[in-house]
Amino acid sequence: MWSAATTRECRSLAAPDGIVATDRDATRTGPDSNGRKRMRIAAWNIENLAPWLAEENASLTAVNARLGTPDVLCLQEVRIRPQDDALVQRMREALPGYRCHWSLNRDARNGTFRGGRSYGVATYVRERYESVALTYDWDLEGRVCVAGFPALHLAVANVYAVNGTGKAYWDHDAGGVRGDRHAFKQRFVERLGDEMRVLQDGGLRLVLIGDWNVSRARIDATPRLRSEEPHATARRRFNEEFIGGLDLVDILRERNPELRAYTWFNRRARNGRLDAARVDFALLSRSLENDVIDAGIDPDPDARPGSDHAPLWVTVRAPL
Repeated sequence: MWSAATTRECRSLAAPDGIVATDRDATRTGPDSNGRKRMRIAAWNIENLAPWLAEENASLTAVNARLGTPDVLCLQEVRIRPQDDALVQRMREALPGYRCHWSLNRDARNGTFRGGRSYGVATYVRERYESVALTYDWDLEGRVCVAGFPALHLAVANVYAVNGTGKAYWDHDAGGVRGDRHAFKQRFVERLGDEMRVLQDGGLRLVLIGDWNVSRARIDATPRLRSEEPHATARRRFNEEFIGGLDLVDILRERNPELRAYTWFNRRARNGRLDAARVDFALLSRSLENDVIDAGIDPDPDARPGSDHAPLWVTVRAPL
């Protein structure tokens, strides 16, 4: 995998030269009538990948099939440690016909919950695609993994953004505590934005997909949107500086401005009350907007066994 030391080199990924659906089976991969490839990209906060790798349990293949056998599968919160050699190997081999890229939690200060079995992302890419992986040295918690597709002028970033809390954050660069995880959440988004600009400067179009741990607007949460500080500032900066600064499109909301659909569900909600939010979504370069075939969320509880997040997907046209 690439490291942050090679970030500037990712410019070489850029080779020289719809309708929004809510049915996960609405499209399949393959060329369209204009001879362009349909690339299906799915994401799910799986909330612990290890059970899906056990031989006696349901396999990851079943999850992948339910999501329409996407070309790219992005999983968040895999909770596998780099030193878990057997699990890492099983993760690599879990989907035949796919190449696995990953970034795992290696933060000995901030990622000690569950013995370090926290955070982490894994991206599966069909082997028929030429892809290269980019991870970042600064991302100690394993929250970002970029899959680059040189022939398609495309980069797909699998993102598990920080959930802001009042817990103190140990800053490795400063060598001490630097605020709390609310502040770290905003610094993470800033740094991710800087890295994505490098990719854009290299001529790559972006698909950023995963769990962002933020609801963008009142319509994206029920029964209420957290409007108090520091949530309000984090939301404003995410919308204006990150999405606006990178000229990205929240494709599901763009195509469905009045849609009330959620991806996170509070399993502790009392009396059957719906407590939910749309915190998982796909952000695309505006230049890709007209190439979107469909995008959606699977609201079926059966689609999220063991997780409080719903899967989502987007399908785009790309040159063969």
